[in-house]
Amino acid sequence: MAVPAGFLEVRSRNEVAWVRADIAEIGLDALWSDPAPLAEAKGRGGVGLLQLPNGICAVARPFRRGGALRSLLGDRYPGPRRVCEELAAIERLRGEGVPTVVPLAALARKGRTFWRLRLLTEQLAGARTLPAFCADDRPARRWAIEAAAVTVRLAFEAGLVHRDLHPDNVLVVEKGDKVRAALVDLDRASFEKPLSTKRRDAMLVRMARYLARHPQAGAAFAQQDCVRFLRGLGFDRKARRAEAERLAPLLKRALRVRGMR
Repeated sequence: MAVPAGFLEVRSRNEVAWVRADIAEIGLDALWSDPAPLAEAKGRGGVGLLQLPNGICAVARPFRRGGALRSLLGDRYPGPRRVCEELAAIERLRGEGVPTVVPLAALARKGRTFWRLRLLTEQLAGARTLPAFCADDRPARRWAIEAAAVTVRLAFEAGLVHRDLHPDNVLVVEKGDKVRAALVDLDRASFEKPLSTKRRDAMLVRMARYLARHPQAGAAFAQQDCVRFLRGLGFDRKARRAEAERLAPLLKRALRVRGMR
């Protein structure tokens, strides 16, 4: 796998890392330091803040298993590939003009048999997840939804196929009088360009299903927000209605599979 431009590959018998060139001199031990807990972090836990010696505040995210493998393997992986692939996916999206968090390093360290993985990204100061931002019911709420939709549209145009795209994977931040949105957590992302309608609809259904499965996040949104989101995706009024009608039965089926309806 090719090392992204601007990153250096560091290898030893039990370590593999892709580190951004400007922080490479810090050393891998510092990048593996214990982070301070990040209370508002979503996901499987362990995400924290790491203050680097050069003044950069990094978000450290350990890779952890989900589903049936969670209790069996936890944070153990057979190799370093997965974290390197996520960093490469972030860099590919950024190269296509898609707003994402800024990557700093992909780290992999081997124990006796398995590997532990960690991704470091720059902290996006003041950012909150889309549901958390909207729950405040601030005046910028509607603009946050449209900004998130524009970011997702750009990702679709870049061919992103995300197995777990959901509203908590969209960070929103106010910058002056503007609202910006960026994608985070691109584990197991792949690309299909041009992106098929089937793939796109599957990701939109997954986003909607996430809100149904997580009522606290879902409570931050009103029905009108669906219209705003579709508008931000680039659908005109007629196309928005057609898209909503096409997605509705797909969502019902997805919820039924999960035993929710």
